Amino acid sequence: MSLASAAPKPKERSKPAAKPRGRGELIYARWGTCRPQLAAGLGKAMARGELTAEEKAVAVEVLKTLIRDTELEVRRTLAEHIKSSPLLPSDIALRLAQDVEAVAIPILQSSPVLTDDDLLSIISDGNPVKQRAIAGREALSEAVSGALIGTGQKTVIEILLANDGAQISNESYRSLLDAFGADTTVQELLVERPVLPFAVKERLVHLVSKALQARIIQKHALPPALVEQLGQHGRERALLQNLAALKGGREIEAAVARLARTKGLTPTLLLRVLSAGLLEFFSAGMAALARVPSANAQNALRKAGTPALNSLYARAQLPAQLQPAFQIMLEEVLERRRAGHNGTQPEMEQRIISNLVQSYRRISPDSLESVIYQLGRLKADDPDALRA
Repeated sequence: MSLASAAPKPKERSKPAAKPRGRGELIYARWGTCRPQLAAGLGKAMARGELTAEEKAVAVEVLKTLIRDTELEVRRTLAEHIKSSPLLPSDIALRLAQDVEAVAIPILQSSPVLTDDDLLSIISDGNPVKQRAIAGREALSEAVSGALIGTGQKTVIEILLANDGAQISNESYRSLLDAFGADTTVQELLVERPVLPFAVKERLVHLVSKALQARIIQKHALPPALVEQLGQHGRERALLQNLAALKGGREIEAAVARLARTKGLTPTLLLRVLSAGLLEFFSAGMAALARVPSANAQNALRKAGTPALNSLYARAQLPAQLQPAFQIMLEEVLERRRAGHNGTQPEMEQRIISNLVQSYRRISPDSLESVIYQLGRLKADDPDALRA
């Protein structure tokens, strides 16, 4: 059935076409004066999903005309009434989503037929009002949430974080904390998320106030002692950035001496330093703990797996259950040095994580930072068990 047969031409004075019968009802009226009512009636009928096949075909034809109507109220009314319909053709939904804000917002907030690609396209257009509408949708994929975080729009991000139906990846959380970690509103919204990855909880404990730390304990069922450990983990992570900027042996020796005096050369800090490829600082730290000349420590570390290294490790009085972890990381770093590279790369981190998970059966391979934290909680009498 064509659109022409569904509704009279604007200038005709003949009676409106007869209403089709069926479970659903399409509203027909004088085309020139009642288009908003037509849009409302059509939208309601589509939303109810009670149209016959013939009525639906007519409805789609009428929709294609209404979405091009020059009168804003017609398009706005249609969008408001049809926003939740699963029968709405996806191309019509996208056309409405690309319209002006008054028309697009209801569709962006509610339409179930918009795809991730549709939403990503709208987000990339850079309209904050539409981005906020998308952020409040009932369910969002990691890809769409990541794009919303990538806008850098604080109001968009706040709506997203308050949306329990939004899936957010570890990488997106990391970017969010890098950009807005010091913002108290963002901190509060993060704390109230139903589920948070380990790395996010760890960074939050380090960033937030005591009051929010208490809320983290309550909301995410974290023992207070664990929160204190997470705080130390965060401080070591921040310290690592400063250690990576040290230049020359004198700066490294001075930093090692300061940390040794304050008992800051912890096993987890040394693991973190080693995993970052800071071999010079690691050897200086091991020498300080073992109370041997730095040259002796450097020679032992060049021969990973030898009795000299084992002796150095024992003299440093580091936990026996962590020696395999140090061995795995040292071998990776030395191999990378032999290949002419310094520092670490993602593939190297993945190899380290994989090898550590094989050696420690109960370690969860979340991220390298998470793995280091878990290693720090291993029991001395049971290397595979974490402290309660």
